[in-house]
Amino acid sequence: MSDLQALEKLEQLGALRLLVLLSEKERYVTELLRGRTNPEGITSQDSLRMCRWELGERGLGLIEEHMEKGPRPKTFLVITEKGRRVAKKIKEIEGILEET
Repeated sequence: MSDLQALEKLEQLGALRLLVLLSEKERYVTELLRGRTNPEGITSQDSLRMCRWELGERGLGLIEEHMEKGPRPKTFLVITEKGRRVAKKIKEIEGILEET
């Protein structure tokens, strides 16, 4: 897969938006899921699973997952330093595009 194909895939999944959100505040997976109980969420469970795989497990190393301990553990998403640098560039591009 070429670099442009990889970038297009991340864009289609909404992974770039997720990366920018995580750069502002690390979040629990449940905070990101859109649904009746959480209209503030940004994505569906399936899309989020794909984003997590592309950004983390696939080898891009942009996010890490941490599981809480306890009777009802939650998964917490943490942006890596590399992910923070990529998110910063995305924000710079957004700023340029918003200029009039």
